[in-house]
Parts: sequence; structure tokens; C-alpha cells
Amino acid sequence: MGIVRFALRFPYTFYVLAVLVQYAIAFGLALLLNAEIRARKFFRVVFLMPFMLSPVAVSWMIGKSIMEYRFGPAATLARHLGWENPAFFASPWVARLSIMAMDGWVSIPFIMILLLAGLQALPNDILEAARIDGARAWQSFWKITFPLMLPVSVTAVILRIIFELKLADIVINVTAGGPGGATDTVSSFIYREYRDRSNVGYGTMLAMVYLVIIAVFVTVFLNFVGKRMQRMT
Repeated sequence: MGIVRFALRFPYTFYVLAVLVQYAIAFGLALLLNAEIRARKFFRVVFLMPFMLSPVAVSWMIGKSIMEYRFGPAATLARHLGWENPAFFASPWVARLSIMAMDGWVSIPFIMILLLAGLQALPNDILEAARIDGARAWQSFWKITFPLMLPVSVTAVILRIIFELKLADIVINVTAGGPGGATDTVSSFIYREYRDRSNVGYGTMLAMVYLVIIAVFVTVFLNFVGKRMQRMT
């Protein structure tokens, strides 16, 4: 019953749904970096830099420094913009969005590089034929590019969901699950059961049950996506 009550109140639904937002942003960046723009190689390196950082380093660099509510640059800027008490981790919703933003900043480059590789592997003759036939950029993307990118997109989203289900580093270092468990994840909750409460048995049980839930979820999701893709083809 304990894990059921926790599953009903923990905010993982929001974290998993955030993967769709990360995917949309990453797809836009991949399309941009695949286009013929100036300094394209430079921007590829710049956009990949967050992925090179450890989530622990990001949590301290951004969550504990830049977003620190007294002297952090983000808090100072927020005060100048009219936010009287810019405490990014005091309100449940603001704290949750702040954790999502930090996690997305680290994770979006991972999705972007997978999608960029997929875009570069697309056959140019099909896209060129669409241009000759008078297809607009949006029509070409929605009717040709996006369907051809579905296998890569599904792979990227599934991998991100798996990583998202393991999210713990940023939460533990920045909020420790607070305020009031608003930013807690199953992984961070299990970690605190071991570290703070020394509840090894309960933490082990949660970890085993959570592993089974993840395995079932990923299997069902893969079957669902596979059937949908077969219908589309």
C-alpha cells in the first residue's frame, strides 16, 4: 500500500510528459543544425556541451548557484523583473518546473544528436522531389521528414523515458524531494530511504517493485508503438 500511495502522489507523470517537450525542442534544434547555416559545426558543439556535464555538476552550478534565491544571478534578474521573492524551489509547481528545466537542459542534446543523425541519413532524392513538386517546407516536413524519422524518434523517446524514470541526481542535490515531496521521484525517494532513514528493507522492496513496473511499462509501450507504426506503414 505504501508504494501505491506514493505512486499516486509523486510527480513522475510530469517528468515523463516533459520528455515530449524535450523531444519537440530537440527536433527543432536538429532541423536547424541540419540546415545550411553559418558556423553550423560551432553550434553543434555548443548545443552538445550540456550533455557533456554531469547532472551533479549541473545541479550545483545552476540549482545551487545561479538559481540561489539570495545572491544567484537568476534570482537577481527575477527581482529586477518584478518578482519580489524569487525562490525557485519554495513553491511546489515552481520547484518542479525548475527541476524539469535543469533536467531538460542536460538531456535535450542527447535527443538532438540522435535526431540529427537520423536527418542526415534521410534520402535527399525524396526531399528534392517534394521541392520540385511544389511542396512547402511544412508539408515536406509533416508528410515526408516526420514519418521517415519515426523509428529514430521512437528510439530517442523511449531511451529518454528510461533515463527519466531513473532521475535522481538533480533532485537529491537541489531539493532533496522538497518542498513537501513535490519534486520527489521514485529513485530519489528510494535513495533517501537508504541514506536518511536507514530503511534498507523497505528501500530494497521499492527498488524491486519499481524495476518490475519499468520493465512492464517499457514492454507495453514498445508493443503499442510497434502496432501503431505497422498501421502507418
